[in-house]
Order: sequence, then C-alpha cells, then structure tokens
Amino acid sequence: MVQPLENLDHKANSKSTEKFQTANLARCLYTLIMVLVFYHFQLPWIVTIGSVHLLFSITWYLLIHFEILVEKELWWSGYIPATFDLIWLTVLAYGTGHITSFFILGYLGSIALSSMSLDRNYGTYNAFLATVLFSSMGFLVYFEALPLVNILMPPVKPTLLSIFISSILLGGSAFIVNQIVSKLFYSLSDLNEKLLAIAMTDPLTGISNRRSFFSNLEIEMARQHRSVSPYPIAFLLFDLDHFKSINDTYGHEIGDRVLIEFATVLKTSLRKQDFPARWGGEEFLVLLPNTDLDGSIIVAEKIRTNFHSLSIYANGKRFHCSTSVGLSILKDKNSNPETIINIADEYLYKAKKNGRNQVFSEKNFLESKQID
Repeated sequence: MVQPLENLDHKANSKSTEKFQTANLARCLYTLIMVLVFYHFQLPWIVTIGSVHLLFSITWYLLIHFEILVEKELWWSGYIPATFDLIWLTVLAYGTGHITSFFILGYLGSIALSSMSLDRNYGTYNAFLATVLFSSMGFLVYFEALPLVNILMPPVKPTLLSIFISSILLGGSAFIVNQIVSKLFYSLSDLNEKLLAIAMTDPLTGISNRRSFFSNLEIEMARQHRSVSPYPIAFLLFDLDHFKSINDTYGHEIGDRVLIEFATVLKTSLRKQDFPARWGGEEFLVLLPNTDLDGSIIVAEKIRTNFHSLSIYANGKRFHCSTSVGLSILKDKNSNPETIINIADEYLYKAKKNGRNQVFSEKNFLESKQID
C-alpha cells in the first residue's frame, strides 16, 4: 500500500511473513530429522540438545503465526534464533565428525540467519558466533575434553592448525554468504514494494487510487472498531467544476495540470493521518479519521478556497477553477462505509445543482428541510 499514512500494504507484509514462516518450518523439519538420526546412533546428549532446538523452533513459529511476536519490531529477535541455530549446527558438526568441514555448516548457518532477518543484517554477529562456537568445539575435541564421534565414518582427530584455519574460513564464509543472501532478499523486497506502490498510486497525480483508498479504509475501520470510544470518520467527495469545458477549451494537457494542482492542494491542506485518493476522472475522495461534521466542513472549505484561489496560465490567459464537495460522516462503527460514501455522492450532486463551488453536507440538508 502507498504510505501517506504509516502503513504499507497488508498483502505485501503477509507474503514476507509466509516466506519467513516457510523458513521456520524447514528448520523444524531439518532438526527433527537430525534428532531421529542421532537417536538411532544412541547419542542421547546430542538428542537432548536437538530436542531443545526443535522445541524452540516450533515455539518461535507459533509465536509469529499467532502474531504474539512481530519479528520486525524487536531488535533482539534476530540474535536469539541465530544463537540457537549456530549452537545446534556446532553440535551437528561434532556428531558427524566434520569439525574441520565448516564451509557447508557456515552456509547453513548463514541461510538460517538470513531467513530470520527480515529487515536487519546480523552477518557480523553470525560470523563471530560461528567462529567462536566451532573453534571451541574443535579445541574440546583436540584436548580430549570430548570424545571423537562420527556417525558417518571413522573419526579423525583435528589438528590445531586445521581448527584455526577452519574457524577463520567459517567466519569469513558465513559473513559473505549472509551478505549475499541479505542483499538478494532486500533487492527482491524493494522491488516488490515499488511494484506495489505503482499498483496503488494514481500515475498522473501521484496520490493514491481507489484500490488503495479501500485498503486504508479497511485499516481505519479496524482501528475504529478497536477504539474504546468510537470516533467519527468523515468522507469528502470532490468533483472539479466544468472540467470537461477546461479540456475542450485548453486541451487535455492543461486539464491534466489542473488535476495535478488539485492533488497538490489536497496534500498540502490535510493532516498526516488524513487520506486523499483519486476516485476517478475529476473526482477525488478524502478520508478524515476522528473528524466530526463541523471539523470536516472546515477542512472541505479550506481545500475549496485554496483551490479556487489558484491561477492557472494557459494559451496566454489566466483562469481559476473551482470544486464542489459532498460531505458525509460515518458515526456508527457498524455502518457500511460504502453507504456513507454514496451519501457523500448524493450531497455532491446537490452542491452542483445549487450552483457549484460549495460544500454540501447533512447540515445543509437539514437547513433546506426546515425552509421547506
């Protein structure tokens, strides 16, 4: 979603979360298989560490699945899974006798860590921790604090030189692979956001389109429903007066400039939390959260007068444009917002019928009823 507010499109976030959770499921499955392998070879302490890691992986998956934990909002969330992953990979290296074969394990650690880093780079931490853990395991085996174990082939005792070289190579390879994976992920995410922004933005005026408006309306409605004290939401529907005549008289290029100028007036006249969108043609719709009838009339009049005060130069002449506004308020959180927008459309028709270049709302409707 385009971000005139603080929100990006929910669908994009959902896709990122799906990829993230797929990586988590892969970690769970990989750990389960290795636990069963070590159980078969009767190595209970490795099975215990693997079971703890499996329990952590499942818990982490569920915390994110049920939105109890939001990884992107927690600075420490990348370090915890990285630490668990690398400890388990160190134990795997020991159990398989590949203390000196760090390239594959460094690659696995980097991939695991990259999958856990949605918007941050933990490559330095990953490389440092991997180097410390794997060198420590190598020294424990070398000084016979741990026995030689190898479920694949006869165990071979590492040398000090092999431990030192392999540890350095591990840290370097882990860091490099992490950088490559992270940059690839960031590039794909950035491309996805740009494509999404294009899909949710009106290409002429640069403000949001109808699709984006409904996405933001859905978010605002959810926020209103969660509020202890429900607040009103105002809808301002603008239609540029005599726009067809402008196109016919000055040409479509000038007509496009008028649309761009009006969009600029909207952006400069609204609050940060307000949401303007091009509704179609020369119509624009604005959402005003937590704004009552009197407040929304003030905003609508401000936009109307600011736009009418502009001078547009074309074909050696200067001319002024105007806009008519229909205004409606969603007061009850159970109301259908599309019905309220339709009311704004009806009031817009009355504003045009009454002479254009004016704001028409429930207040005008009630006054006309009293006169009748």
